[in-house]
Amino acid sequence: MRFTRRFENSRLAVLLLLFAACFVLGGASRVDVFSLILLQPLAVVCAVGLLLLPGPIEWSRIRVPFLLLAALAATIAAQLVPLPPAIWTNLPGHAAFAQTATIAGIEQPWRPISLTPDLTLASLVGLVVPLAVLIGIGSLGVEHKRSVLAVLILGTMLSAMFGLAQIAGGERSPFYLYQISNFGSAVGLFSNRNHQAVLIAMTWPMLAVWSAMPQDDKRRGVVRFWVAVSVGIFLMPLILVTGSRAGILLGAFGLACAFQIGRTRRNKTSFVHGKWKRRSQIVVAISGVAVLLIAVFLSRDEAIRRLVDGGSEETRVANTPTLLHIAADFFPIGSGFGSFDPVFRFYEPLRLLKPEYLNHAHNDLLELLITGGLFGAIILLAFLGWYVARAFKIWRRPSQAGDFEKLGSVMMLIVLLSSLVDYPLRTPLMSAVFAVACCWLVEQSAVRRSGRRGRGERALPPLAL
Repeated sequence: MRFTRRFENSRLAVLLLLFAACFVLGGASRVDVFSLILLQPLAVVCAVGLLLLPGPIEWSRIRVPFLLLAALAATIAAQLVPLPPAIWTNLPGHAAFAQTATIAGIEQPWRPISLTPDLTLASLVGLVVPLAVLIGIGSLGVEHKRSVLAVLILGTMLSAMFGLAQIAGGERSPFYLYQISNFGSAVGLFSNRNHQAVLIAMTWPMLAVWSAMPQDDKRRGVVRFWVAVSVGIFLMPLILVTGSRAGILLGAFGLACAFQIGRTRRNKTSFVHGKWKRRSQIVVAISGVAVLLIAVFLSRDEAIRRLVDGGSEETRVANTPTLLHIAADFFPIGSGFGSFDPVFRFYEPLRLLKPEYLNHAHNDLLELLITGGLFGAIILLAFLGWYVARAFKIWRRPSQAGDFEKLGSVMMLIVLLSSLVDYPLRTPLMSAVFAVACCWLVEQSAVRRSGRRGRGERALPPLAL
């Protein structure tokens, strides 16, 4: 038993090391960021280490997300297979690019489907981070979910503190970690304000679950609850200082989900009931309104101003016909993962030209259709079908579902909603968090299938938090 526990703790340490690296090195979506040179090899080492350490891997807990990730990897890899000129030049959307070699008098070489094979290869390599996280979750007992949850909350707090330091230091603050960033906004450990807002929005439901986890000592439970309340209130104005319009809406949704998770808990904690429950709700409501008003009064209401100013939204709407045209031209094989930027520049109308370039479609579902074609759409539909079926089962009878199942469904929905107007999953950090949420979505059912309910209740040494 002691031998097994030692290796389980070793696997937990490896996974937490990977999360720490993701928070520090994985906040950017660009493939040319220097930190990826450190993060991706580390993810490979962590994945190999988790596979080699003694002990079983509960594949039932990660089966569906693992298969979907494998299907995505296979689709990306297929786009890198060289094709003869007779086939490549007749692929949908490729004829215009084939003319370039003809005009230059260059003999047509064998080429892969992707128009940007280097960027497609980078997209394939980028999957190693969520893959390592899935292996890590599958190699741990469900009793370690408390430690993983605590690390995600601590990472969010670190990112929030960086955001405050960035605001205090101005646009030239040394706390901005990336050369291309939303300078002047509280982006935290990310390079994009919207991604910071998504992480904060997911943290409120995480706090709701963390605060209500069973405690042997009632006083520690009370302290945990009020710590969670304090952290939740502290994060409220940071949605505003990110300057993210989507963050306001996602933050409100995250708060609503946090209250809903607390209200539908199957096992109510003894320190949150009766008048204390009512008082805590009043305190949270009053404090939340107060800090938001203070933030607006101190002129850090950039998100509200940007919400009223719909200039960039008009630009995105104006780009939609062009994006649909690109998707139709390259259907059903796609232009290649990672190729959106150069392909869009080829199609971009002169009337929409601006000094800023469109690095992504700001609609990841549509970009997946453009770059992945029919197979990308099939993988997306399979994922959405799995998610909707699981979420419906969880929330149809919430009192019979586990807290982590509810939390996983909410976290995934927040990211998916954000993906309609942005690209959060293209950052290694957010892809790692999303992988954890996918595993939590099936936590209870996986435990029942594997017959390890008893082990799930066994308390191994988690983080003291």
